Amino acid sequence: MKKILALVLAILFLVPLAAGCAKSSPPLETDESNDLAMSNEPIMDPLTLNQVGFDFAFFRSVASQDQFANVVLSPISAKIALAMAYNGASGEAREAMAKVLQLEGLDLDQVDNTFHDLIASLEQADPKVELEIADSLWANNFDFYPEFLARCQDYFGAEANQLDFSDPKTVDAINAWVSDKTKGKIEGIINKLDPEDLFVLLNAVYFNGKWQKAFDKQDTSDQDFHLADGSVGKVPMMKQDGELSYFENDNFQAVRLPYGDGRLGMYVFLPREGKDLKGLIENINAGDWSEWMKGFKDRKGHIGLPRFKVEYSKTLNNTLISMGMGPAFEGNAFQAMAPIDGLFIDKVMQKTYIDVNEEGTEAAAVTGVIVGVTAIRPDDSFEMTVDRPFLFAITDSATQSILFMGSIVNP
Repeated sequence: MKKILALVLAILFLVPLAAGCAKSSPPLETDESNDLAMSNEPIMDPLTLNQVGFDFAFFRSVASQDQFANVVLSPISAKIALAMAYNGASGEAREAMAKVLQLEGLDLDQVDNTFHDLIASLEQADPKVELEIADSLWANNFDFYPEFLARCQDYFGAEANQLDFSDPKTVDAINAWVSDKTKGKIEGIINKLDPEDLFVLLNAVYFNGKWQKAFDKQDTSDQDFHLADGSVGKVPMMKQDGELSYFENDNFQAVRLPYGDGRLGMYVFLPREGKDLKGLIENINAGDWSEWMKGFKDRKGHIGLPRFKVEYSKTLNNTLISMGMGPAFEGNAFQAMAPIDGLFIDKVMQKTYIDVNEEGTEAAAVTGVIVGVTAIRPDDSFEMTVDRPFLFAITDSATQSILFMGSIVNP
């Protein structure tokens, strides 16, 4: 079974515990926000309505760079890490980040409250599914501004750490945090820290869900999988019959496979014969996605799905710059983060892991943002056998969040 890349985006970088910091207004705790965590109804706030626009643009940009590899990303991890960093952005960088993250028209309290409620809702989405989200800040013997630190702690639950980045043990400490928050599926995200690196911001997402209806291992058998270059390989194909949520159009077949109590599920999109995965990815957009979601109906049928395991990593600087976030990678971009001149994003990376088998899915992602001080550029039934490159997305039906998204070209 091949291991292949899996994107994970989110380390936005850190700064220390500041003793005696003044705190920002804490997140609002209302009956409505508490009820939201266990609700299956979509959250219809401005950020939720726009968020999939970022998800698809982000995935499309990365997938176009790695067309011949398995790609797995976590849009939610990337957004949370970048949203923390957004709290410290200033001037043109803040405007650019707001546009790319589709936060325009929202004040900072609205943004932070929305992410706070989103994280709480996701973590309580399903008692039968393990979904954990963690954030941390790491600082190179400097202090964050008290308001920035307080917001990251109050709204994102971020841990704050102040260490000496010149000490090799600091990298070990950061990677130990990553390994712990991903249950050992991602062992680390940083190889070394440069003298100019001052802060690291990290987000980690861990997901472990059992299918609502497991695949019978006795039904799994080796079957042909048709690769994009015309060659054929063998894959372990899982099989299941029954009533499933299904949708089709002229371009693809699609099925939703629920986890646990059903709020969380995996969508699998199989391009029609004669259509290709590249075309599907290039044309996917928020408007079509919304219409497709309305079209899924329960139908009896058969699904054949490859068992697969993928690991992926990607440096995201070029992706985010191409999406319009360039000013954040230039000097003096984060004047609201710490009392230091010339702060900018030095690097954004993501690592991901996913294992899809007969019992369910285990997945993890880490996104890191390193902030430094020198600029660098950079029939009424159906049959669906997934025997050629396909797209998948693990989503939350209540918040419309895309937790993981991938293109599998060779499982």
